[in-house]
Amino acid sequence: MAYYKKYLKYWRQYWHLVLLLLIISFISVFYLSLNHYQSLNVKAGICIFQADIADTHSKQYQGLSDRKQMADNEGTLFLFLETSDKTFVMRRMNFPLDIIFIRNHKIINLYHDLLPEGDYPQSTYHSGSPADAVLEISAGASRDCQLGVGTEIYW
Repeated sequence: MAYYKKYLKYWRQYWHLVLLLLIISFISVFYLSLNHYQSLNVKAGICIFQADIADTHSKQYQGLSDRKQMADNEGTLFLFLETSDKTFVMRRMNFPLDIIFIRNHKIINLYHDLLPEGDYPQSTYHSGSPADAVLEISAGASRDCQLGVGTEIYW
C-alpha cells in the first residue's frame, strides 16, 4: 500500500510532464511521416536509380530544392494521381539535373543538363503532353543511361 501511495504522489506531481512528452512524441512522429521520403529502385534504360518518392503536394513542391548534393545513382520520382501537362522549374537548386517526363512508364519528354536557378526561376520545363510521373536525376545521367523518348521506365 505504501508503494501505491508513493507512486500516486509522483504521478500527481509529474503527470503534466508525461502528457507533454506524449504530445511532443506524437507531433514528431506525425511530422516525420509527412516529410519523410520513401524510396524505391527505378530502372531507366541501362541504369537503376535509388529514387525518393514525391507523392504529396508538399514533397512535390520541395523536390530537390535546397539539397546540397545527389549521387549519380540517386533521383526523385514524382508520382501524380492525375495525368496532365506538367511544368517544372529549377527553383533553389544547388546542382544541375536532367528532368524526364513519363506517361504509362514511357518517356514522353526529357531535358538535359538544366542549370540551377534561385528563388525566382526564369526557365520552365514542360512535359509537352499529359504525364503521370517525372524523374529527376543528375545532369548527364539520361545520356549515360541511353534514355530517349519512348524508353521504358519501371519502378
